[in-house]
Amino acid sequence: MRTHFNTVAAFSLIVVAALFTSCQKEDGLSNDGGLLSTRDSHNFTYSISPAMVGDSIVITFDIENGADCGMAMIQVSGPDGEGWPNGGKPVTPDSGVTTLVFIPETPGEYRVRGKYTRTGNPKNCDFESTGWIESADLLVVEGDTTVMEDDSTLCEASFTGEAISCDSTREVVFMYTPDQNYNNIKIQGGLTNGTVEDALVIVEGADLDIIQRTPGNSSNRIITLEGSVEACVPITITITWISGNQGSVITGEWSATGGLEVEGLECE
Repeated sequence: MRTHFNTVAAFSLIVVAALFTSCQKEDGLSNDGGLLSTRDSHNFTYSISPAMVGDSIVITFDIENGADCGMAMIQVSGPDGEGWPNGGKPVTPDSGVTTLVFIPETPGEYRVRGKYTRTGNPKNCDFESTGWIESADLLVVEGDTTVMEDDSTLCEASFTGEAISCDSTREVVFMYTPDQNYNNIKIQGGLTNGTVEDALVIVEGADLDIIQRTPGNSSNRIITLEGSVEACVPITITITWISGNQGSVITGEWSATGGLEVEGLECE
C-alpha cells in the first residue's frame, strides 16, 4: 500500500514540474537567450480625417513600447482598400512612435497598417516584433481627381543646378520643381573626389531625408534625398563642402524623379 502511494506522489510531482516548465516557455518570449519586452497595445492617428484629395496627411503609428531601436514601417492601401501600394521605408521609431506623410490623389476609403521589427541582440534591443497590425479606423478621403489633374497642368517639371563657389569651400545649388504630388521622390548625385567630410545640405520647400555615403575607399560623396513633395512647389537644395580637389568639375551627374537629370557642374 505504501509503495503504491509513493508511486502516485512521484508521478504527480513529475506532472506539476512539466506544467510549470511549459508555462515558463509560454509566458516568456526568448530569442538568443534573452527575454523580449512585450507590447500592451498600439494606436494609429491621422492628422486630418476625413481628408481631401491633395491634403498632406500625417499618419502616426504609436507601437506603445517606447522603442528607440529596431525598425518600424507604415503602409496605406489603394483608395478602394485593396493592396498596399503606398508606404514609407523602414525607419527607427522615436520612443515607440513613427510617422508617414501621405498625400492622396484619389478619393476613397484607405486602410492603414504598420509593423515593428526588432533588430540585433535582445540585450541591445529587447522589444517584441509585431508583424503587421491594421488600424481599426479607415482613412477617409473626399473630393475628386479633377482637382489634381488641373493642378498638374499649372507647371512643368524642372531640375537645374548651378555652381556658386569653386574655392576650397565649394557650394552648389539645385532647383527641383515637380509637376505632380509624389509620396516618395528621390534626388541623387555625387560630389567629386577630394571631399574632406560630409557636406552641409540645406533643403527648402520640402521635408526630405538626407543620406550621404562614401563609395568604396574614395573621397567622393553620394548624396540621396527622399521624401514627399507637392506639385509645382519649388525645392531648393544648397550643398556646401570643403574640397582638396583643384579640378574644374565639382559634381557628378545628378538625377531626380520624373526622368530629370543635371550634368556634372563645372567651375568657370
